[in-house]
Amino acid sequence: MLAWRAWFVSWGWACAMVVPTHGLAQAALPEARPRAVIGAEDDAAPWSYADGSGYVNDVVRAAFERSGWLVEFKVMPYARCKALASSGKLLACFSTSKTPALQAQLLYPVHPVFSASNLLVGRADSGLSGCDPARWPRPLRIGRVAGYEYRPAVDALFSQPQIHADDAQSEVNNLRKLQARRIDAALVTVDAVKRLDFIAAQAGVSGTFTTICDFGSEHAYIAFSRRHPVSQRARQAFEAGFEQLRKEGHIAKLQALWRAKLLDRVKAKAH
Repeated sequence: MLAWRAWFVSWGWACAMVVPTHGLAQAALPEARPRAVIGAEDDAAPWSYADGSGYVNDVVRAAFERSGWLVEFKVMPYARCKALASSGKLLACFSTSKTPALQAQLLYPVHPVFSASNLLVGRADSGLSGCDPARWPRPLRIGRVAGYEYRPAVDALFSQPQIHADDAQSEVNNLRKLQARRIDAALVTVDAVKRLDFIAAQAGVSGTFTTICDFGSEHAYIAFSRRHPVSQRARQAFEAGFEQLRKEGHIAKLQALWRAKLLDRVKAKAH
């Protein structure tokens, strides 16, 4: 009797250890958080740095985290980022303009990650002013960044026969060429976070530059691939998270934080 009882208790304890524990283990497993692998431009400081940090990186990460997503950044040159997102090999890319050609390949959220102005700047002694090239005294060589999207007025500028484009890999390089008098003017894209003095500090140039023309502002977005299988879901998650950040005043706080930072040339990509 005692032996049977001992066997029954032992068998019952083994069942209790195996069956319920298996069920509890399954119930305790947390649901996997969705994950977004996103392309981040490596040379648009302070919006995005070569080390994967930046104002836009902070905004994108915070928006996805508000929606319960994990984010991983793949840092790369902008042209490659845009191409991989367009082909569906990458979920999304930032920071991208909304042009008719790109809208056929990419999905855009409601809100941009920032809005920046296209400025044409020259040396203080250039004597150039205004936005009408017909009023400029001579043909000009203007520096622009290869692969960047500019406002339509800028594109129209380069259709003029007296305007010659001088393409470079960055605005930093163009400011150096401008100071060295290798070009007559340069296009820069600036906003409340990224200022002209920041680009000049990156370039290590000390000359004073003057604004020849302000072509107006353009929105920049995190753009999602139309060919990626989770792009619609990811875009909705970003939009929901971004809207929460905006209502909480967190976007304004991030802007103020980045404006207050010292000009940081260490993290920026070397030129």
